[in-house]
Amino acid sequence: MASGLRVSDPLKENRVSLHRQLVLMITGLLLVLLAGIGYLSVHNSRNYLEYQMHNHAQDTATSLGLSLAKPLAEDDLALVQTMVDAIFDSGDFVNIVLRNQDGDVITSRQAKVPPHLVPDWFVGWLQINPMPGISEITENWRRVGEVRVFSDKNVAIRNVWSAAKQTFWLFVVVGGVSWMLILMIVRKVLAPLRTLEKQADAICNKDFTAQQPLPKTRELRRVVQAINRMTRQLKLLFDEQVTQIEQVRNQAYVDSITGLGNGRFFNAQLQARLVSPEEPFSGSLVRLEVQGMGEYNEHYGHDAGNLLLRRIGQVWMTCLGEVDGHCVARVTGSRFAALLPRQSVEQTGALVEDAIDRMQHLDGMDIGGANVQLFAGMSVCMVGSDPKLLEAQASVALGRALSFRSGHVETYDRNAHGDAMTPGLPGVPDWEGFLTNIIRERKVVMHYQPVLSCVSQAVMHYEALARVEVDGKLVTAGHFIPLVERFDMVIGFDKLIVETIIGHLISQDPGHLLPVAINLSSTSIRQEAFETWLLDRVKAHRDIAPYLIFEVPEITVRTAHGKLRRLAVRLQEMGAKMTIDHFGTTNSSFGYLSGLPLYSIKVDSSYIRDIEENLDHQFFVQSLVRIAHSRQIRVTAEMVEQKEQWALLRKFKLDGAQGYYLGEPEGRQDAA
Repeated sequence: MASGLRVSDPLKENRVSLHRQLVLMITGLLLVLLAGIGYLSVHNSRNYLEYQMHNHAQDTATSLGLSLAKPLAEDDLALVQTMVDAIFDSGDFVNIVLRNQDGDVITSRQAKVPPHLVPDWFVGWLQINPMPGISEITENWRRVGEVRVFSDKNVAIRNVWSAAKQTFWLFVVVGGVSWMLILMIVRKVLAPLRTLEKQADAICNKDFTAQQPLPKTRELRRVVQAINRMTRQLKLLFDEQVTQIEQVRNQAYVDSITGLGNGRFFNAQLQARLVSPEEPFSGSLVRLEVQGMGEYNEHYGHDAGNLLLRRIGQVWMTCLGEVDGHCVARVTGSRFAALLPRQSVEQTGALVEDAIDRMQHLDGMDIGGANVQLFAGMSVCMVGSDPKLLEAQASVALGRALSFRSGHVETYDRNAHGDAMTPGLPGVPDWEGFLTNIIRERKVVMHYQPVLSCVSQAVMHYEALARVEVDGKLVTAGHFIPLVERFDMVIGFDKLIVETIIGHLISQDPGHLLPVAINLSSTSIRQEAFETWLLDRVKAHRDIAPYLIFEVPEITVRTAHGKLRRLAVRLQEMGAKMTIDHFGTTNSSFGYLSGLPLYSIKVDSSYIRDIEENLDHQFFVQSLVRIAHSRQIRVTAEMVEQKEQWALLRKFKLDGAQGYYLGEPEGRQDAA
């Protein structure tokens, strides 16, 4: 990975959030407050009860001393004992001691102390020691004895313990309610900070969305307003940068009148597809000639002529743009072209005839004096035949079409081609049955091509490439995938590949696992049933989800952006990743990168094939790397076949690359 993508994780630097710190601090203060109030309550209760017990004992001793004066002076011990017993039994006393003037004990009552039913730790901590009540007994101004009364402190201990329990539970209820209220208040007050954090992360990913609504707290409101102003300024600067990059790219690859790709873009796409070792081209090349535009411009002006060409280009894109992997362009002044993968003679002919019929009914085609005529020539490449003849054959077919009336579509040597979709391989008389059997019996063979890091040159991950065995030889996907699409087996085949790779990863040593990229078709992505199935399979194997990378063609962004984004978000939540394959083939704006949670994008081979010589391609790749890295998206390249290409890609700080120069597909990952 590029060093620019190594961003420190703030959660690892400080795992205690401000919210948690405030809650812990307030909780601590609340506990200290409640503990202090509880301590003071118990302490005051103890002091009060000690005072009350002393007064009670003193009052009892005084009263008893007055009552015992005469009987004690007359030495009436029976009456003395009766009076002492009566007083002892009527109050909460633990001991009453009566002594004579010499200090000898006359009588004493000692209560049996029952279990106090209070925890020993509380008794030891409380330490209630009430003072005894003492009264001297006198008769005729003569001291005859002394009485001491001791109150039962266990009664006070039980009262304090009961009050302490009530206070504790009251504090629990009040503290719990207060804590919940404080938690809600803190969460509400800090909510703008969480939004600010998300906004900051979004800014790092070049998502410049202002925070709304503004917080009510004055200080936070000012901070959010400042961040929003900064966000708007950054968005303006970034949009200007992207606009400048796209303007330069459009000048190089986009026709300014029609908005289609220009001749340079079409030729680059054509050459890249014709030489792909993994996806040998099969399908049609169509050239459309619009004759009479010179006279049209002379009669009605260049503005009217450009308007007509723009309308013709819109029809050309509308009719042919539904083909997956299409490449539609205006290659010269009045000549258009289209490259339609995996299309048979009949399919291509029907599409082109429909397009020409619509063009002939455009406004401006039938105005007085206009003599605009439309001709088309096409050639079809069978799987396994030489694709380099396509361009010459299409030009020959167009030349022949010019000898017919307007609207004629000519196919080069149509009878010699047969079915362009059927591989010229012996031993497979029934391809539909053959492919059905492959899917049913899971006979697909997987090869793995390494994707190397441009920094360390180590393997980042592998791309899984499907093979099927025909007469003992393995046939690449480019030979049979067109038939898989023709026979509506795409979803079944994609499921087979996903199941095979998951099974492969499960069987590997967990300590040596590396991610594997799986190609998914746009047809499967558009089907909600397949999306549900895929998410269920990934969810069932979440332990290997981080090792799954799903590659989808860029055309899917245009045809199913909403479904693609939903799938990418769900996969990201489970730890899997998504990559855009063949990036740059649709001339789409860079803007959609900010709306998709992508792991990486893979630059199309048309930009890599001659990157060491083509300055426009170099500019495109360098610009793409800057924009993608600013969104934390990795950039890889495909079909790196030369040392010079590899060196240049490393210089441009791409994250990874693959190609036969770096490693050929092999049946085992370690061999690759």
